[in-house]
Amino acid sequence: MMRSKYLALAMPLLLTACFDSSDSNIEIADPTPPAEATQVPNVALTEIKTPAQTLYQPGQPISLEFSIESTLLDTQHIGVTFMAIPKEKVAQLETEDQPEGFNLGTHYIEQLQSGVQNLSATLMFPNEQMPSGEFLIAAYVDSAKIVPNEAELSDNRSRGHDSNDLTTYAAVTVDAAHFHDFVLDRAVVGDGFAMFPDIGQRETTSEGQPNQKRSDIIGHLDASKFGNTANVAEVTAEIIVDEQSYTAHFWQEGKDHYAEKMHISFSQFEQSHYFPYDIAINGVLLHKIQQAFDPNSSDNTLQIRFTLHDTSEFEEANTNNNTLTIDVPYSLYQDTTPSDELLAKHNLPSLSDNNAANRASRSAAPTQDLSLTLSQQTDEQFVLLDLFGNTYGDKSKVAVVPSFLSLIILKATDGGYAWASTGGGFDLYMFDDSVDLFSAGASGIADGANGTLSYAMGVSFLGNSLIADSDSVTALDESYTHDWSEEQKLFSATFTIAIVPVSVSAGVKGEVGVGTELKYEEQRFSIGGDVLTASLDAYATAGIDLLIASGGIGIDFLIISETLSATAYTDISKAISDSEISYGIDISNHMKAIEGELYLWVKYPGYEFCCSFPTKTATKTLYDTGALYNKTWQMLDYSDSFKF
Repeated sequence: MMRSKYLALAMPLLLTACFDSSDSNIEIADPTPPAEATQVPNVALTEIKTPAQTLYQPGQPISLEFSIESTLLDTQHIGVTFMAIPKEKVAQLETEDQPEGFNLGTHYIEQLQSGVQNLSATLMFPNEQMPSGEFLIAAYVDSAKIVPNEAELSDNRSRGHDSNDLTTYAAVTVDAAHFHDFVLDRAVVGDGFAMFPDIGQRETTSEGQPNQKRSDIIGHLDASKFGNTANVAEVTAEIIVDEQSYTAHFWQEGKDHYAEKMHISFSQFEQSHYFPYDIAINGVLLHKIQQAFDPNSSDNTLQIRFTLHDTSEFEEANTNNNTLTIDVPYSLYQDTTPSDELLAKHNLPSLSDNNAANRASRSAAPTQDLSLTLSQQTDEQFVLLDLFGNTYGDKSKVAVVPSFLSLIILKATDGGYAWASTGGGFDLYMFDDSVDLFSAGASGIADGANGTLSYAMGVSFLGNSLIADSDSVTALDESYTHDWSEEQKLFSATFTIAIVPVSVSAGVKGEVGVGTELKYEEQRFSIGGDVLTASLDAYATAGIDLLIASGGIGIDFLIISETLSATAYTDISKAISDSEISYGIDISNHMKAIEGELYLWVKYPGYEFCCSFPTKTATKTLYDTGALYNKTWQMLDYSDSFKF
């Protein structure tokens, strides 16, 4: 009625204004535009979708699709915290300081986009005693309160349950029965290829576990486990050649032999674990690999099938993710005489080059992963070349590539000619970057025609030459030693843990040494000693790139413990009288690589769905492993004479 009354009073005034003859031009004034609303940065949770699978057990992973909407925050990074709470207690999320829910984890959003973002989070039901029943999964956006002066905080959370609006919740059911699952995430072979000896280089009839200690294939597995009651498992491997499967054998740490199964142990929950392996093959499998090899093809490939076996008393939830099959290119070292290309690849002169001692110090170490022994004997020449190199570890984390070389060349020249060389070196990888860490090598050429020895000795550290000595002499008795012991920061990388960026500076600390004796008297040249020794640990510091957080690095990690002992001699004193040159070489190696724990940790504020922001701790483990590569083996042991 009031509205009608006011309208009646206003109508005469309007009519008078419209039909006033004294004002024929009617002007309609535009209303004054309102002041523009000032936008304030804001982020809101708009939806959580209930997953297709709705039944879960403690320790089981879960993937959730959810949506957020943000304004003026297109460069901001935030975290989203998720919690599962019994349906009948969901009100506690708003009324209690410590609601009776279970933390599922935090999803990190590296960069927000303006408007609506549809996202997916991979979370985990905790390894805790959870009651069976119906649960709601709630979320809180910007759980560490990184966004300053946000326009509205009430839309950050899951909400509306009191009016039965579950748009921002996911409804699931929890079964408190036992759950566990092992998953093979990744399998890696060295740098992606394998090399095997050609026909005649090794026996091809033995079955069962190999007797040698020298590995044929080295690499690592990444595997995860879910659930907390089953923590140990076994791994087997099959090598598939021409669609036939053959058993591979793993080195057994501390037992000094190869066997069919590798035992592994998971120390942590949720994260992918690193497991190094060392595989050798028996004679029958080597024969099959040799027969399948096509020297005219550039695509010789075998397969390795890794299988993880649950050994617990419980039934594993899913066994379909326990097997990985990978393709591995391979080749055979085919020639009994080293080619000039192979020698040049490792900074060795061709066999026809008799005046090359000045280059011998550069032959300290192979430049690629390689493992082979080449020998050749004719009426005019004897050659023995042994190369060994492999990658130990994961180059995206920490890996070391030790490489060793030994060479003897004997020639039927006037007065006799003998060349002996030995050396070793390390390349170190961290966070997919590398440095030439250390190398040492010695070489000598005894020439009976003029009664002299041309020798060279070289040692380098981090690309800097520490020892570089060469000369031509008629007699020699020299000892070379060098020791390095300090910390060196060499690498840097950034990791994100939960929602916190962590900057890591890393390198090595420890000791590296060389001790070699060179002697030449009465036309007998010898090299001897510990050509290369090392005990190197990873060294790292961590800085936090987020002011609200703190953290650091935990490290008790051996990169490598190594001793390469070598003795070699050549004797040309009977070259003229008896047409005979004597030689001997004895090389042994003890290596222990990649052992210990290397992890990052952070403390940061985390929202608990009400009033408090307690400090949460999250870790990222790069390594937690025993040293599978822990072997002592005789690499070479020859003693004979070359008659011409």
